[in-house]
Amino acid sequence: MLKKIGITSGILERNRYGVYGGYAAAITELGHIPYIFSSATFESLSDPEVLDDIASEMVRSVDSIILPGGYDVQPFLYGEPDSPELQQVDPARDLFEIAAIKAARSQSKKILAICRGIQILNVALGGTLYQDLPSSGFANHSDIENEHTPSHKVGFNPGSKIAKYTNHADAVNTLHHQAIKDLAPGLEVTASSEDGIIEGVEAEDILAVQWHPERMWRGDRNHLGTFEWLVE
Repeated sequence: MLKKIGITSGILERNRYGVYGGYAAAITELGHIPYIFSSATFESLSDPEVLDDIASEMVRSVDSIILPGGYDVQPFLYGEPDSPELQQVDPARDLFEIAAIKAARSQSKKILAICRGIQILNVALGGTLYQDLPSSGFANHSDIENEHTPSHKVGFNPGSKIAKYTNHADAVNTLHHQAIKDLAPGLEVTASSEDGIIEGVEAEDILAVQWHPERMWRGDRNHLGTFEWLVE
């Protein structure tokens, strides 16, 4: 049976909304149907109940959701002031994705979270972020020039979903300057970089990675595995 997969999106420029095409391409490669969810609806709404109702119905219309990469998460959502290194944010998308995560959890829908996705997921569930890795004492993890090829290795927890579905493909790309700091309750760390950055977390119906499998699966089919988990 064909699965319907909702993919959240964010603002690009001049009121245009979208998402990198590799997410939808991975879903269609596996024979299923991607649906792009726009967060534009949330720019003019402030009533939390209305926001939750809209997100709930959007999530109800699909079988599972993808939280893709994008701009920085607003620090006030995890109780911190903006740092000087904070980059562009997308407030409407933050609101929508937090509501969508809540809806997916209540409806027992699978969530695949990628890059920014793992960050907003952690924040939505009560965790915090490093606002900028280099200024926090870590190596640079933003190798944009090599977005389709591996930049570093990660270590997997034996028996984890991430290890299983990626076939232990431990060479990954890296396009982020933020990362999980304090892990949210209920999440388990199942992949980490050599310098100690959390690269993967999971829970029941959740699989989340800090790297970008949507940009690597054409060159290494092992990276299609996270999407295969989503549509099972």
